[in-house]
Order: sequence, then C-alpha cells, then structure tokens
Amino acid sequence: MVFLCSHSYGQVDLLLQAQDFANTNQIDKAIPLLEKVILHDDTKNDPDAWHIRAFCYLKSYRTSNATMTIKINLLDTAVTSSIKSIVLDKKNDFRENNVAFIKNSAAGYYTLCNKLLTDSSNYTKSEACYLKYKKYHAILNPDFDFKQKDIEYYSYAGSFFANMYSNNNFNQKYVENAKVALQKVLEIDPKNISANVNLGVLYYNQGAMLMRMMDYDADLSQLDVIQENAKKLFKQSLPFMIKVYELDPDNKKVLESLQGSYSALMDEEKANEFQRKKEALKQK
Repeated sequence: MVFLCSHSYGQVDLLLQAQDFANTNQIDKAIPLLEKVILHDDTKNDPDAWHIRAFCYLKSYRTSNATMTIKINLLDTAVTSSIKSIVLDKKNDFRENNVAFIKNSAAGYYTLCNKLLTDSSNYTKSEACYLKYKKYHAILNPDFDFKQKDIEYYSYAGSFFANMYSNNNFNQKYVENAKVALQKVLEIDPKNISANVNLGVLYYNQGAMLMRMMDYDADLSQLDVIQENAKKLFKQSLPFMIKVYELDPDNKKVLESLQGSYSALMDEEKANEFQRKKEALKQK
C-alpha cells in the first residue's frame, strides 16, 4: 500500500518520514515517528496520520504473529486509529482503507477469543475479545443481528469448560465458567438443547462428585451437610434435563441423568419411570 501526501515538508516533516517508512515496509521505524505525529499540533487532527498509524500497527500485529495474545495492544491501537481517522476524514479520502482495517481487526479479535480458550482457558480475556469483535463489527454493520454469533460463541465456551471440568478430575475452577457461558446461551435461546444438557450434566456431575467424596468415617453432621449439598445440585440439574426431555424424549444422556438424579433424591418412583423409558429406548 502506497500512501500519498499533499502536505508541505515544512509543516509535517515527521509525517512525511513516517509515510516513507510505511511505503517501504519499515514499520518499526514508522511507528515511533507516528507517535510524535499524532501529538503534534500541526498533525494531530490529520486523518492521514491516523490512517497510516492504523496501517502500521495492524501490519506490526500481523507480522509479529496474528494470533499472539500478548500483542493484542497492537490490534487495539490499529482499530482505534482507524476509527479516529474516519471521524477526522471529512472528505472520505481514506474511508475504504480504514473500513478494511476495522474489518481485519474485528476478525483478529474473533480469532483471539477462541485462541484464549483453547490455549490458556482464559474465559475473561476471551469474552473481552469477543465483545470487541462485536463492537467493531457493529461499526461496519450497525444492523447486524448477533444472536446466532452469541449462541455460537457462548455454546463453544460453555462446552469447552464443561469438557475441561470432566477431563481434569472435576476441577472446580472450570465449572463456574461453563455455567456462566451456558446460561448466556439460554438467555438468548431457552430451548437450546445442547446448553440445557450441558448445564444439567454439570450440576449432576457436581452432585455425584460430592457423593463419591464422602468419607463415611467423618462426623455424622458433616455427612449430612455433604448429602444436602449434593441433593441441591441434583435438584438444580433437574429443570435443565426436564426441559430437554420435553424437547427430545429419546435423548439417552438425559434419561440416564434423570434416572440418576431422582435416585439420588430418593424418589424411586421417578427413578424407575426413567429407567423404564431408557430400557424402552433400547428396543426402538
């Protein structure tokens, strides 16, 4: 990309030098000059300066490694510079490029939100990147309906942490993230089968884990507390599983969980009912 300039050398010498470096792909030399340019009285409101700054920071982010989370500050600077340039660019001289920079930055945040889950299990930072993706995508497409994207992201995050919980000896540090993400799916789509199943299984597994951890040599009062906490978790599992059963009565996992939950709650009539339904499913 070649940048053109209509300014005189006397007024914007630093900007001209930065443009030359940007045009010759010497990004590391261009950026320090641009930081001075955007503070200079003669150029701080120049859309060209902010446009070139956006280009340089986005280029720096890509060449450093487009999925490096430690370089996210470069992406932040690129997109905010593009927006600043658009605001200042009354003639729309740089709009096409600025729009492209914002679009690429939004895509970068979306890549990062998934990477932050799979590489570091960091839900807080992942969601922050996802929200930035939404924010900047909405600038380009204000009427975009994010409902399906939200379901997609939070379903993925919830399933990811639910699997991490199950595959890491039911480590509690994963379960709350899973619940929060899956609840967000249900806020959008209460009948979402996957989210209901995953939440139901999470609560059921927490209850089952408590029961397995019981030390029967412990004080009777302690056993009572553990049993009560386990029962609360089994009860919390039920509404999600019942919802799925209503939507998908042949779901084997749900039938097993309902049988187990009712059995743990000493409701043998209900436990037997779902045992029979599970057995009948095998005959189909």
